[in-house]
Amino acid sequence: MLTVTGEREILRDRRYIYHAYKVFVEDSKNERTHRIFTMSTVYDYTAAEWFLDVRKSCRNSHGKIVVGVWGEVAGDWYNNRACRHPAADDPYSYLYICTGSQCMIYHLPDPGYDPPRCFAEFFTDPNVVAVSVGVEALRERMALEQRIWMKNVVDLGTLAFDGLQRQDLDLGRYDLDQLAKAVLGKHMDVIRPGKDMKWFDKDTSSVWDTHYFKIFTPEKVAYATLDAYLCFLIGTQLYDMIKDRSTSKKDKKNRMNRKNKNPMKKN
Repeated sequence: MLTVTGEREILRDRRYIYHAYKVFVEDSKNERTHRIFTMSTVYDYTAAEWFLDVRKSCRNSHGKIVVGVWGEVAGDWYNNRACRHPAADDPYSYLYICTGSQCMIYHLPDPGYDPPRCFAEFFTDPNVVAVSVGVEALRERMALEQRIWMKNVVDLGTLAFDGLQRQDLDLGRYDLDQLAKAVLGKHMDVIRPGKDMKWFDKDTSSVWDTHYFKIFTPEKVAYATLDAYLCFLIGTQLYDMIKDRSTSKKDKKNRMNRKNKNPMKKN
């Protein structure tokens, strides 16, 4: 079972404006806790600096940058909870992006505004791979609502089919929590909070925050971070499975080739 907690940090940074949090994902089976630094921002120059750091430090062995992504519609500010009955055409208000130990919660502008340039540059980078559940729908909505095109996307259900090679499982229909247990293990069981979980920290939100840059509660940030983190974790685990299988096949083929080139001499 996974236990998720979060705490808000008070940081003084005159260059960039954001709210900072520490999120702790505790794996009770393996007795280990993963710490994730999450920032919540609405400023494109703050996001641009975050993307720059990711490009410098988060490439895998193939030079690729795998990021878990998750989108969500606006919460109900007045009742301080998730929107109970969102319309099918409600635009995404938040985009969560995770690279493992770093996560960004970005408050998206209303549709029709110019898209943040740093998002367009990051997601059209051929080395960036965005992974999620139902990622094709997310890509379409980002293109339609924000004019942000995600060039390289991989659906986790499809990737799980290739990585696990389990014909008996309908992995394409699995939600995020089901995929986490199928790929990472049954112990990756997430206990989700109730629908009345408070989203916004109204006690510390100013009038300016209320209209432009709402402050999330640590609990909301913890589960928003978890969604993107699980996407990242599942994606990297499946890529490793596929890579190991491919390497094993190549090693076997190389051994066979060496054996054929050097047959034992007859006496």
